[in-house]
Amino acid sequence: MKKIISYLVFSTMLFVSFTSCEDLNVENINQADRERALAEDSDVISLLDGATTNVFAHIIGFSGIYMDNLADQSTTTNAYVSFWSFANQPREQINNSPTNADLGNHVGNSWGSLNSYINSANTIITLIEIDGKQLFNEGVDVTNQKLSAAYFVKGLAQGYLSLIYDKAFIVNPDTDLSALEFSTYQEVMAASITNLEKSVQLAGNSATLRLHDSYTLPNALYKQVANSFMAKITIGNARTKAEAANTDKAKVLAYVNAGITADFTPPTKQSVLFNNLQDWRTFFISGQGYLPTDIKVMHFLDSNYPVDYPTDPNIILDPVQSNDPRVDYFEYNSAFGFLRESRGRYLFTNYFNVRKFSGNNRNVEGIPLDIFTLAELQYIKAEVSSPADAAAILDASPRGTVGNITTPGTATEVEKALLYEYSVELDLNASIGTHWFYMRRNDMLQEGTPLHYPIPASELEIIGEEFYTFGGTANIGSEGTASGANSWKNF
Repeated sequence: MKKIISYLVFSTMLFVSFTSCEDLNVENINQADRERALAEDSDVISLLDGATTNVFAHIIGFSGIYMDNLADQSTTTNAYVSFWSFANQPREQINNSPTNADLGNHVGNSWGSLNSYINSANTIITLIEIDGKQLFNEGVDVTNQKLSAAYFVKGLAQGYLSLIYDKAFIVNPDTDLSALEFSTYQEVMAASITNLEKSVQLAGNSATLRLHDSYTLPNALYKQVANSFMAKITIGNARTKAEAANTDKAKVLAYVNAGITADFTPPTKQSVLFNNLQDWRTFFISGQGYLPTDIKVMHFLDSNYPVDYPTDPNIILDPVQSNDPRVDYFEYNSAFGFLRESRGRYLFTNYFNVRKFSGNNRNVEGIPLDIFTLAELQYIKAEVSSPADAAAILDASPRGTVGNITTPGTATEVEKALLYEYSVELDLNASIGTHWFYMRRNDMLQEGTPLHYPIPASELEIIGEEFYTFGGTANIGSEGTASGANSWKNF
């Protein structure tokens, strides 16, 4: 069978081509190219360091815009690169067509990038574990440290593939690419956790992780961050509430307890690593945010607020009334900016996130990256705890310490509290997809919302498989599309 796997190469993008079994007999020029490109230890270290920076950049990057729209964290009627299609309601089916000019911005973005980082990690793993290469940096043996980092990059990238797509490839140094098949998101998650656990094991008591050339995670923090992501990936993998009931809560709790003890917010390295999701979603223009805060967030701050903006053109909502001081995370404006009435006034809002606003530019040296907050880890812990314990955890989190809200210790109240906290406290204060992942595993997404992305049609076209997609009103409740059974609009 014809196999062309477009993202498997020995470079920053993956590319291996098979047109028939006979093709496997040709000279492997990739091997020679790899040896020339990675002739020096500094070349190998540079490849890995670049992949490490880039995987972190991706999980706080541009592709999160679409996921925030799907989770009703942000709203828009702006059709630029299909933003509107992911915010519109009733929910639209993802346009997974190779002729869709925007495919590379949404469905294709994470696929290409995350697979490329996995390939870079595999290159390092191959050099060290199979070829027996030792790596030295200024005379110091860093072989084990870089091997640990390679497994971390691979595990983190696989984890986000498992969270975002319905299936993906699991590629290891010894994988027979001619027989490569897709694995389920559960299988990809398991591979992710295995690799992240191995990165922690290899880190021992000395390995560090270079984020960029101005910031390196010390050993203890490195392992805490890895454990925190293992908790997030494990709990976030479920697509429905029924599936989430089978999550290994004890395992998640163990990762949480070995996780971060303070916010993981390393500093921006200008033009190298910055929070591009925040940069887009806090951009302010024409009297309103370019990708403003959805009315959902304001509804939770003020239960008298509607769940859809009034369609009467004469109505402009007043500011919310809330006893939660965190209402000041958001700024009210009577202007609607880029929001177009002709594309659905029900999508309108009067708010944008001012908490992370920094003069229309987050690509500024030293600004916190907001990759993983302690609050998010507390909310994950609450989710896998008994209602009584969860209430105590929530009271010790920003919900109680900043919002001055006490949570009753019942399952229903804890569920409401967690949705509130994800919507308010974690808005632009977590990595991409956090709200989408949380809401889908609790059936809180609007009906018709995609639960995951399909493999990009551009990839399916190359490997000769049929196109498919998720989402839309015609597919409500079917595999990969939200039923809306516990929609946030009913809270």
